[in-house]
Amino acid sequence: MNFEDLELNEDLLDALYDMRFEKCTPIQEQCIPYILANRDLIGIAQTGTGKTAAYLLPLLTLLRRDPHPSDAVNCLIMAPTRELARQIDQALQGFSYYMDINGVAVYGGNDGIRYEQERKSLTSGADIVIATPGRLITHLNLGTLDLSRTTHLILDEADRMLDMGFCEDILKIVEHLPEKRQTILFSATMPEKIAELARNIMHDPAEVRIAVSKPAEKISQSVYICKEGDKTGIIRHIFTERKPERVIVFASSKQKVKDLHIRLMKDGYNVAAMHSDLEQKQRDDVMLAFKAQRIDVLVATDIVARGIDIDDITLVINYDAPRDAEDYVHRIGRTARAGREGRAVTLVGERDRMALSAIEKLLNEKIPRADLPEGMETPARTKSGFSEKSAKTGQGNRKNKHPRKNKPQVTSEKSEKDAPTSRPRSETSSPKKSNNRHRRKTRGQKKQAETSD
Repeated sequence: MNFEDLELNEDLLDALYDMRFEKCTPIQEQCIPYILANRDLIGIAQTGTGKTAAYLLPLLTLLRRDPHPSDAVNCLIMAPTRELARQIDQALQGFSYYMDINGVAVYGGNDGIRYEQERKSLTSGADIVIATPGRLITHLNLGTLDLSRTTHLILDEADRMLDMGFCEDILKIVEHLPEKRQTILFSATMPEKIAELARNIMHDPAEVRIAVSKPAEKISQSVYICKEGDKTGIIRHIFTERKPERVIVFASSKQKVKDLHIRLMKDGYNVAAMHSDLEQKQRDDVMLAFKAQRIDVLVATDIVARGIDIDDITLVINYDAPRDAEDYVHRIGRTARAGREGRAVTLVGERDRMALSAIEKLLNEKIPRADLPEGMETPARTKSGFSEKSAKTGQGNRKNKHPRKNKPQVTSEKSEKDAPTSRPRSETSSPKKSNNRHRRKTRGQKKQAETSD
């Protein structure tokens, strides 16, 4: 189905035409009609399926189609992380390019100036507020946010928010919303805790499920069964086989991220780290440098497993197998995007075997095993787990280490300054709109003529 076949706002269709968005993804095709009909909705879809557009496009249409007060927060979108909130805000800027829409991004980790901008924007009202739960609670407690007239609530990555302990915050925020509203919930999974949340805050929701928990077909997956202490050596081996470019390495804790970052830097790789101890400005600088390809390898916690929009990641390495099998799908979903091919490698140490079993059970398939580099040994298995003995899987000795490369140049470039928290209403000239719409109509007339022929 094409976007023009849906009852979307004309200015919005102009923006989609400029962005070369023509055909809907399955989640968009099924969710947009429900949202346009003002139904509550539960959307179950993994990352990368187009769910952000699935709720933003109809919401923008509703905000222009139905009367909404200019001095109120009309639509509230909650996301689990700052990175996802920023990604949603960027998508909103593109979709609303020709529209008179006022959007505000609200999340923690900013300085006092940014907070003051948020306060002023929220006090004067906004069509759409995109926020993390913690920051919203802060503004509610300080009396700088009024949600009493908010008519649309969206929970994006709801399962992730609950995993991060935001359930009480969400329920507290919902208490400030009017009873009569539209509530939309998107999640990659539908565990009982999500179902219970939906029962508490939604009214007769429609439900759409799309291809849950299946990695993209073009991802080449493999597993190294190894000793914990050999994991860094395997990464060096992988990087020896092929020079690392556009690589993300996921680790289970920020301390592991810090340690691995230091080791790879000492080996001469162009690497950066992303974890929750970084200030927001530092996170922004790292992500901007990675997107601009000034950094080859990004070592990160699951903070970037969701909410990062880079289409050309070539390799994802799981330094640890994630304890939640669903997180495996989200991690490796960073590669093979937009029809590209990608590779995903998981290092399974002595403590990761149960996690690997859960992942393979979820995928309903066994992930191919890769041969260890020469000199490394696979831990021997017993009925109760691993024994102290090991089985050799390669020849050679441990002295054949990867030769050091030249140490990387320290990148001193800084990211551009953050965009203002709120954006002024568009001042796009009408000729630009009309010319654009003429192109769309002309194209539609040609299509209609071809059909009639």
